[in-house]
Amino acid sequence: MTPPSAPNRQVVLVSNGPGELLTWVRPTLDTLRRLDPDVRVAIALIPCQFAGGSESTLAATFGADAVTTPQEYVRAAATGRAPAALQGADRGVVVSMGGNGALAVSLARRLRVPAVRYSFVPYFARGLERLFVHDDATRRKARLFGASADRVEVVGNLVADAVHAAPPIANAGSPHVLLLAGSRDAFAVHLIPFMIALADQLAPRYPGARFVWPVSRLLREATIDAGIAGVEAGTLGGVAGRRDGDRVHAPHGAVVEMVPEGERHAHMRAATIAVTIPGTNTLELGIAGVPSVVMLPLNRPEVIPLEGPGHWLSLLPVVGTALKRNAVRLFVERLRYPISLPNQFSREALMVELKGVVDPSGVAAAAAALIDDTNDLARRRARLLATMPGPGAAERLVRRIYHDAGWEAPPLGVAAPADARAPGE
Repeated sequence: MTPPSAPNRQVVLVSNGPGELLTWVRPTLDTLRRLDPDVRVAIALIPCQFAGGSESTLAATFGADAVTTPQEYVRAAATGRAPAALQGADRGVVVSMGGNGALAVSLARRLRVPAVRYSFVPYFARGLERLFVHDDATRRKARLFGASADRVEVVGNLVADAVHAAPPIANAGSPHVLLLAGSRDAFAVHLIPFMIALADQLAPRYPGARFVWPVSRLLREATIDAGIAGVEAGTLGGVAGRRDGDRVHAPHGAVVEMVPEGERHAHMRAATIAVTIPGTNTLELGIAGVPSVVMLPLNRPEVIPLEGPGHWLSLLPVVGTALKRNAVRLFVERLRYPISLPNQFSREALMVELKGVVDPSGVAAAAAALIDDTNDLARRRARLLATMPGPGAAERLVRRIYHDAGWEAPPLGVAAPADARAPGE
């Protein structure tokens, strides 16, 4: 079977936020380029309350043939059409990779092509041809929620492809400490001064340490400047620093190195520990084998992003902040499952989790306890590497998409069988 010519065949990767773009979309796009350099690949961004506003700029660096914005999606949807940059292909497929699956299905209908979805969540949106998931536990849940067995398939975890694509840096510190301040402006401005204070607490104890901050490209320069200046330092007990190029000097002598976000996986693969907040980055750290302190600060709950109705309630004038503060507190009080993805997937306490009111000295103590207990650190690292997924999901996903579409992918490698092990098995 001869594949159609490039202009007639298109894969549209639909996504929403920075984590999904970097860990799902990019490895999938890179694999499409490797397996079939002639296929047209587009990225379609959809509206999402978690978006930082710079997703289009980030997506434009991946080498896609077209990138459309959430605004273009909305304008086109209002007229019953797809964004102009996505039109014109005779054959295609829409791949939902984050955000509202129904929006991806709607786009596929307007393009008159099938829609499939990759997700960690076992929700089979109406109109999907197939749901691809990362493990067998999620597949079983999707079946319990009504999805037919022949339409749910395990392909593995795309995050592992993203992490393993980077070799570790050669000049790691002793210890090598990653400080991850997030990618959303509204929260990062509070976390940056906290991380500066944390480095200042740890530096006297570890003279050979490197404190490294992989700076999200989604953060505005104004946010970075305000964070370093300590504009919101009072929220988490942080302090202001002084920036000198790509180095931030803390008040008592610690130095935090600012590195481009594109280098974060290389630093993860060389890190001793990391300090972060919940999110996809916890899974990246787990895959890289980095025991971490994962904190969910409740010093000011109203600054934490919420999903669904909670987000929109928080926008109400006068009462919105109070509603959101109470909603977050209620959510966390009732939280009975781990806040880090490695702990959820492995069903083991491999990451140190801190929920509630935090301060730099308390988090520094937790980080130091992790660093100093070398046996426990090695145990956690070994269990992370043993329980977290390995690479190969992107190729399995692409080959399955081609198979379903009736396209023939060039035989440039054989994908390993999907790891269908359920977490904890």
